[in-house]
Amino acid sequence: METFKCFIVDDEPLAIHVIEQHLSKFNQLTICGTSTDPVEALGRVKTLKPDLLFLDIAMPDISGLEFIESLQHKPAIILTTAYRDYAVEGFNLHVLDYLVKPIPLKRFVQAIDKFMDYTLHHSPGFIPDVANYINVKADRKTIRIELNDILYIEGVKDYVKIVMPGKTVITKISIGNFLKLLPGQQFLQAHKSYIVAKNKITAFTTLDVEIGHTEIPIGRVYRETFLKNIEN
Repeated sequence: METFKCFIVDDEPLAIHVIEQHLSKFNQLTICGTSTDPVEALGRVKTLKPDLLFLDIAMPDISGLEFIESLQHKPAIILTTAYRDYAVEGFNLHVLDYLVKPIPLKRFVQAIDKFMDYTLHHSPGFIPDVANYINVKADRKTIRIELNDILYIEGVKDYVKIVMPGKTVITKISIGNFLKLLPGQQFLQAHKSYIVAKNKITAFTTLDVEIGHTEIPIGRVYRETFLKNIEN
């Protein structure tokens, strides 16, 4: 019987203990390591190469989302958190599941079933890094947005407006966190409040960029990097 290695990262020892207890009920899953220090855990995960990573989000020094972005080769990842607010960001980083604490065993079993199903259809342990769409929460539902449809994104306080031809979707996320969900080769931040799709730019100067009939300012802080990358 094939077995799979699991690693648990959470700054709360009790949370690790709960996951350990749940995992003990699965013969195919073994724990190769645990850590309450995300910085220390990052090196261990890269060395041990677990098949499945249980990862808290709200941790000191490095958040769970930053942890994921630091991994060159990503194992299957199940996020564990006391907060529901990060679900969109998590799924757009291609995590396998998202568990809200306290984690009931029944819900945990469902997450493990997803992992087992995943291993039947993919090379063990790794999840594709790139998708051609993102999922966002809006109007009490999850909306799939094709990346190639996006013209630009405008940040308004804790929300972003995703502007597409004939359609705008508003979702609750900061523009900085939204930028992390987008492939860098396709999108550039032109201003603290604007991200633009490179292939939708129709004209630009050192002060602004045009997408069709819409003029978007280029912020002084972003100008050098934006102009450097706009033609790459």
